[in-house]
Amino acid sequence: MNFRLLTTTLLATLGLNAAQAALTWTEDFTAAKETAAKEKKDLLMDFTGSDWCSWCIKLRSEVFEKAEFEAAAPKSFVLVELDYPQSKAQDEKIKAQNKTLQETFAIEGFPTVILADATGRAYAKTGYAPGGPEAYLKSLDELRATREKRDAAFSKAEKAEGIEKAKAIDEGLKAMDSEIVDAHYDKEVEMIISLDKEDTLGRKKGQEMAKASKELETKLQELHGAKDFDGFGKTIDDFVAKWKLEGEEKQRVLMNKFAVFGPDKLDQADALADEIIKVDATTTIGKQAAGIKGQIVSMRKKAAEPEPAEPVEKKPTKAEK
Repeated sequence: MNFRLLTTTLLATLGLNAAQAALTWTEDFTAAKETAAKEKKDLLMDFTGSDWCSWCIKLRSEVFEKAEFEAAAPKSFVLVELDYPQSKAQDEKIKAQNKTLQETFAIEGFPTVILADATGRAYAKTGYAPGGPEAYLKSLDELRATREKRDAAFSKAEKAEGIEKAKAIDEGLKAMDSEIVDAHYDKEVEMIISLDKEDTLGRKKGQEMAKASKELETKLQELHGAKDFDGFGKTIDDFVAKWKLEGEEKQRVLMNKFAVFGPDKLDQADALADEIIKVDATTTIGKQAAGIKGQIVSMRKKAAEPEPAEPVEKKPTKAEK
């Protein structure tokens, strides 16, 4: 019997081909970029801890190893695994490459999935998400659309001048998450600032605030280490007032205050959650604050419960002796 022919026929029946069934993830970032450029695809980079990170393992088993993902993802992406194992042996060259890429893409947690164009320039970031391969592939399509919006806007910018050029570049940056822009699009931001002398697009102010935010983070770490919790809260309030923060930006900064609220400060934590929710209950942070309020209710309920009485040792009666 021709097993190879049988296998090929079976794969065709399942809607897969042999190449898709034998799907592999490359570890070589340079080779992946070359392939992506040649095949006109993007890069999907999975920063993972394959032998210790439980969420990384879930992402692989629930999504990446499923037939639906193996059939669809390679049509748009070259798949790159960037592994940071604790026990598994790893080639020193790959280990050095991955260390550099972790710094380049500012990876702080695992799993982190970076989507990038064929040059390796990031345009979106995601991670584990429930729902299996179908939901994950839909999300990837939506994220990939941000790159198309970016490219269309940047192409328009090439044909424009002055403030119109700045507006087109800004349009491209707005298609992406601000975290991605801050990490990988300094050149474009600087060009907008140079063209937009009046800062009508707010990029200069945003750049200054980003710098101030880093300084705030350092200051808060110092105050927390010194256990100056009053100064911690005041520093946050002063920052919000100085920069006239509103919306999600204000919520994001206020969330830092929870770092100094222990079980003995439930009233203050509850009031802070209310303040954040009042700004906007529909944002991700607003919903997180609502969840914290639920936790506070549970903590108060538990604290109000009477402690179980100490067991009393029963002395044996004469009959039991």
